Amino acid sequence: MRPALLRLLKRPSALSILDSLAATPIGIEQLESRYTRLRRQSQCARGVPLDETEGSSSRQESGNLMQTGGEGRPFSFPVYEIESSSEPHSSEILRADNSDRNDSAERLKSSLRLQLTQLEFESDIGHTKDIGTRLVDSSAHRHDFELWEELLRFRQRHYGDKGTQDIWDGLTVRLDGVKLPVAGERADFFWQSFVNLGLKRPLFLNHVVEYAINIWEDQNVCWDKLYRSVVGGLLNQGMQEQAVVWHRKLQACGLARADELVHILPHAIRSKYLFTSMEQQSHIRRLSPFKRLSTFRRMLLHIPGHQIYGPVISTLLQLGYGEYAVTIHQYLVGHGDHPKTFDELQPLMEYVKNFGFRKDFYRIESYARDRFEEEMATAEREMQTSHKTVRGDNKGGVAETKPFKNDIGARLFATRGLNFDMILGALKMLGVSAIGPQTVREMAIRAHGGQDILEKIKMLQKSGISIDDTVFTRLIQKLAAQNRDILLSDLLRSDQHPDAFEDTEMQESLLVSYYIARDSRQYNMSLAVLAELFPDAPDLLDVHFRKHIAAGELDAASKVVDELVLLGRTLTEDSVDYMAAKVLRPRRMNRRPPLGKLISPADEVMFIFKILQRVVPAGVYVNASFWVELLKRLGMSNEWDGLRECCLWLVREYSHKAQSQSGKAWGPSHLTTAPAPGRDGQMVNLIFAPAMQQAIVHWGFSLRVTEETQSKLTYTHPMTGAKLIPWTRGICLLLELEQAGLGLRTREIRRAARSRLAMLFSRWCPSQRRMNRMLRRNNPYSLERVTMDILRAWGSSTLFNGLEVSQPGRLVNPPRTKFSRRRTARVRLARTVPP
Repeated sequence: MRPALLRLLKRPSALSILDSLAATPIGIEQLESRYTRLRRQSQCARGVPLDETEGSSSRQESGNLMQTGGEGRPFSFPVYEIESSSEPHSSEILRADNSDRNDSAERLKSSLRLQLTQLEFESDIGHTKDIGTRLVDSSAHRHDFELWEELLRFRQRHYGDKGTQDIWDGLTVRLDGVKLPVAGERADFFWQSFVNLGLKRPLFLNHVVEYAINIWEDQNVCWDKLYRSVVGGLLNQGMQEQAVVWHRKLQACGLARADELVHILPHAIRSKYLFTSMEQQSHIRRLSPFKRLSTFRRMLLHIPGHQIYGPVISTLLQLGYGEYAVTIHQYLVGHGDHPKTFDELQPLMEYVKNFGFRKDFYRIESYARDRFEEEMATAEREMQTSHKTVRGDNKGGVAETKPFKNDIGARLFATRGLNFDMILGALKMLGVSAIGPQTVREMAIRAHGGQDILEKIKMLQKSGISIDDTVFTRLIQKLAAQNRDILLSDLLRSDQHPDAFEDTEMQESLLVSYYIARDSRQYNMSLAVLAELFPDAPDLLDVHFRKHIAAGELDAASKVVDELVLLGRTLTEDSVDYMAAKVLRPRRMNRRPPLGKLISPADEVMFIFKILQRVVPAGVYVNASFWVELLKRLGMSNEWDGLRECCLWLVREYSHKAQSQSGKAWGPSHLTTAPAPGRDGQMVNLIFAPAMQQAIVHWGFSLRVTEETQSKLTYTHPMTGAKLIPWTRGICLLLELEQAGLGLRTREIRRAARSRLAMLFSRWCPSQRRMNRMLRRNNPYSLERVTMDILRAWGSSTLFNGLEVSQPGRLVNPPRTKFSRRRTARVRLARTVPP
C-alpha cells in the first residue's frame, strides 16, 4: 500500500485530490463519487468503456463519467484531469435553465462544498456580469445565509481579503435588498469578517457602517457588537483619533451607548494588535495607558449623563491598572458619575490603601464618608465586632459569667485569719460563680507551690466557681503545671497589674528593655507572657526580630529572618514597618540622609533591602512609596552598585509576578476577583514612575570627574561592552531595566539628559546646589564627547532628535519655567549681596 500511495501522490492529479480533501470538512469516507471525472485522458483515447451512474444525464453533457477500477469498483475520491477543462465546457453546465437549478438546488447545495470548481463559480459574485447564473441570484436562495456563509468561508480561504470584498460586493452591488442577520453566531461571523476588513481599509469601513445604519433605520435593529468591534478595533491598532471620530459618528446615529464604552475599555488601555511593521510597533508603544485613558475620557464627553462608575472602576482594577482607576475616579465624580453603592467604591479604597499613595487614600476615604456615611460607620462597627469576636475565640469560647468583684475576693484571700475552706464556703454562700485575676493572685501567693495552686483551682471548679479567662490566670495555671516555680514566683510578685499582661505593645517594650539591661529573670517572665499572647507562634521569631532591631543587633536580626525562611514562614507587615522606623534615620525633604555613628545611610538601606529580598517573594507586601524612599537614599548617597542591584531586583521580581498572571484570559467577561496583594502588575510602574526614571539619569551624573581622574574613570556598557564616560551610567541602567521588563518614558529621559547638559554647558546660571557648581567647575569633557557617549549608551541617535548636530546651543539651553527663572534671580542676588 505504501509504495502505491507514494506513486499516486507524485502525480500532478494528486494536487487536485489534496485540495479537495483540505476544503472538505467531513470525513473522507463520506466523499461522493458520482461527480468524479476521468482519471486519465488516455482512457478515452483507447476507448475504454466507462460505467455511468444513474441519474447523471446532466453530467454526461459536461463529460463527467464514473471511473471504475479493475474490478468495476468506483473510486472513493474525486479524480480530475491533469489538463484543465476549457471554459465553454464548465459554463455549459452552470448556465442551465433557472427552473432546473431550482429543482436540484437542495441536492446541489448539500454537495457544494465537495466541488471546488462549482464553489469557485458560485462564489464569484464580486461583479455584475452574468446575473442569473449563480445560485444566490435566484429569489429562493437570495436570503439563504447558510449558503452565503459557505461562499464567504470558501472565498476567504482561497482569496483572503479580496474574497471578503467579493462577497460584500455580491451582497450590496450585485444584489439588492439583502439584509444581513443581526443576531446569532452566523451574524457574528458575517459582521466581524466585514469589520475586520474595514479596519484595514477605511473606505470599506464607511460602506459597512452605512449598511448597518440603513438596517437600523429600516428595521430598528443592529448588530450588538458593531460599536465595540469598530471602535475597539481602532483602539487596538493605536488609532486613537480615528476611534474618537467613529465614536462620534456611531453616537450620532444612536449606535453608541454608555454601557458600550465599558466593553471597549480593555482595548483603550492595552493593545492586542499584531504589528506588521516597526513603525506601527513604535507608534503603539508611544501610546502609554495614560494617553489611551485620555482618549476614553474624550469619548465620555460625547455621552452626557453616563452612569458607568462601577463597571469602569471594576474593569480597571481587574486589568491591573489601579492607578488609572484613581485617576478616572476623580474624572467621573467631577462629571456627576458617582458610585451607586458603597460596594462599588470599596475595591478602589482597598487598592489605594495597599498600593497607592497616602494622599489619594485620604481623599477617597473623605469622599466615601461624605457620600456613604452610614455604610462607612457600619463597616467600622463590623470591623470592631469581628476583632472582638476573634479575641473571644482566642479565649477558648468560655461562656460569659459575671465575676466576683476582684478587690473583695482579693481581700478575703489576703486575710491571714481565714483559711481556704472558710473562704470557699463564704463564696458558695454568697453565690459567687467566677473569680477574677486579682483574687487568683492572692490565692496563689498564699498557696504552697504549684501543685497546691492546681488543687485549690480544682476545688473551686468542683464547687461551681470558675476562673476568669485572662492571660494572667492562664499563665499561672500553665507555670504551675510545668513546675516552673521561679518564673511563677516572679509573675506573682510582679508589680504589673493583671490587665497589663493583655497589652502586647507594653510587654514587647518591657522585653526589649530587659534584654538591653540584661535582666534575665524579668526578660524570661516577659517572654513567657508574650508566648501566651501569641499562641500561633510559640517560637516568637517575629518578636525576637523586632527585639534585635531595637537593640541595634542587625546581624542577629538577619539570622532570625533566615530561620523564618527555613521554616517556610515570613515576617509580618508590623515587623517590616518596625524595622523601617528603627533602622532608617529620618531625613529632610530633598536632602541626603544624615550620617550615622555606627553605619552609613547606604548600609542602612542595603540591610533593609537584603531583608526584604528574602521575605517579599514569600508574600510580604511593601508599599511602593517605601521602595521609592530606599532608592532615593541610595541615589542621593551615590551608592551606585547598591542602586543598580535594587533596581534590577525590583523590576525582575514584580515583572515576573505580573507575567505569571498575564497568561490568564482577561476582559470584562473574565472579571471575577481582585488581584492578590503584591501581584498587581503596576507595582513596577508605581516605583519607577517618570520622576524616578529622571532621577536615575540625574544620579548617574553625580560623580566628580576631574582632568586628573578622567582617564581612570570609565564605565563599561553592560550590554555592548563599550567604554563610556561614567556620567552615562544612569541611561545604561535604564536600558537594563527595560530589558528586565520596565517600560521607559523616552520623553522624560530626554528632558533629564538635557537638564544635565544644561547644568554643565549652558550659559552660566548659578545653581543652588553645591554639587552642581562643583561638577560644572571641574568638568573635563567637551559637549561633543558627552553627547556622543550618551547617544552610544542609548543605542540610537534619536534621543535628542538631531539637536546635538543641528542646534547644539538649543540642546544645552532648554526652555526654562518661570519658577526656575525666579529661583536663579534669587541665587544671583544672594551671591552678589555682601555678607
